[in-house]
Amino acid sequence: MPAFLTFVSLAPLAGMPALAQTADGADVAAVTTPADPLDALYRQLVRTRDPAEAAAYARDIDDYLDRSPSATVSLLIKSSDDAEADGRTAAALDFLSEAIALRPDEPAAYRKRAVLHYTHGDLNRAMDDIGTALALEPRDFGGLGLMATILDRTGRPEAALEVWRRYLDFYPADRDVGSYVDTTENELAGERL
Repeated sequence: MPAFLTFVSLAPLAGMPALAQTADGADVAAVTTPADPLDALYRQLVRTRDPAEAAAYARDIDDYLDRSPSATVSLLIKSSDDAEADGRTAAALDFLSEAIALRPDEPAAYRKRAVLHYTHGDLNRAMDDIGTALALEPRDFGGLGLMATILDRTGRPEAALEVWRRYLDFYPADRDVGSYVDTTENELAGERL
């Protein structure tokens, strides 16, 4: 069993906002800051049932989460992307680590570094980074997807299923994930019989 599985916690999920309802009864993700520019995008993503429309909102959210208000951090993230495209993974990771050192309160560099670690097989570090990114932005369905994938890949299907369910709280129109959750729930229920 990989070492991180002994201490991986779903603690980032515990602090996530629950679903709330608007006056007209529509479910929306509860948010912590009214002025948060992501609020409108997340509300639209939760409300829409059209997969194409939801995918457009999801791309907008991902684009927003991948940016930093700091010009320096943005440049480091771009440099990391360029280095990875050139096959210089170590340099890409260094750029992201520098971005994190400058702005440890932003999820963008953690998200990108988690994906790099995952892509290159370092699941422990990927899980650490995605946990930090989710602590900073609990609604990040992409981060939840990565966490669930790692949990599933390392033999924790029930924990992965819990995270996938949380993903669907924010991105309910993702039919692939919805189907996967239904299938996995049925498989796990069958194993328990």
